[in-house]
Amino acid sequence: MNFYLAPLAEITSKEFRLLCYEGGADACFSEMISAKAVTLRNRKTIALSEIDPSEPCTFLQFFGGDPEVIKEAAEKILERVTPAGIDINAGCPVRKVVAARAGSALMDDPERLGKIVKTLRSVTDLPLSVKIRKGFKTPNYERCAAAAVENGADFLTVHPRLRTDMFTAGTCDFDVSIELAEKLPIPVIHSGDIRQIGDIDRFKNTKIAGVMVGRGALGKPWIFRELKGETVSVEEKKALMTKHFRYYLDLDTKTAHTMIRRHASWYSAGFHASAEFRNSIFDPGNDVTKVVEIIEDFFGIEL
Repeated sequence: MNFYLAPLAEITSKEFRLLCYEGGADACFSEMISAKAVTLRNRKTIALSEIDPSEPCTFLQFFGGDPEVIKEAAEKILERVTPAGIDINAGCPVRKVVAARAGSALMDDPERLGKIVKTLRSVTDLPLSVKIRKGFKTPNYERCAAAAVENGADFLTVHPRLRTDMFTAGTCDFDVSIELAEKLPIPVIHSGDIRQIGDIDRFKNTKIAGVMVGRGALGKPWIFRELKGETVSVEEKKALMTKHFRYYLDLDTKTAHTMIRRHASWYSAGFHASAEFRNSIFDPGNDVTKVVEIIEDFFGIEL
């Protein structure tokens, strides 16, 4: 079984992906890339497609509702970079994505989803994957999975929640992922509610080919090693945290300083006095120098 880092908006940058590779991930997915924004030559969006040369297996995920727009965007990006593969987002439940007839809105239109897959298949021989949900308001995963397979998808990732479930913990219907893995002629990856090694026990003796981790990797980029049954020492965890914070300190931008605070809050989960720690690092009176001091003291690391 392989383990994947899920695409997470504003999170799965190349810096975080590199950390997760060290933490045992077999493959990582980029943040969602707006196909329309790429065709409009939006620099910030195009920058999301950057892949570090040391990344071993990174997929780029596109979202959009128009097959031709996604095709054009993919062609533009593939002139700049060669990813391990391309992923189509048919699962995002966020309102602005759905309003653009993209993301999980595609679950209500299997024919259009199939056209997107077919159109992308016509412009690349790279591995092509699709990420779907259980459905939009009602289950529609079988028709959408069939559309993906019939039009050339190489594998499928299943986040078995309805769009109305959003990302609510405990709402994953694991049987949907297992059912599709048994039925489909292509590999199926499960995504959702994976936070510890016991969560993958249900996939033993099934045809699930891999597991994708999203929010379970926040504050735990080493989770992939743990899912593989490895023990990660406190020293190793501190080393990864230190490297992570230094990535952002080297960038030295307002966004990077925001990310330092955000990731530090996730790393603090389970620590004594973590609530007080989070209050301190998000205190608007503390500049980044003070925040770094607080982080060093709290985790016992040196930045």
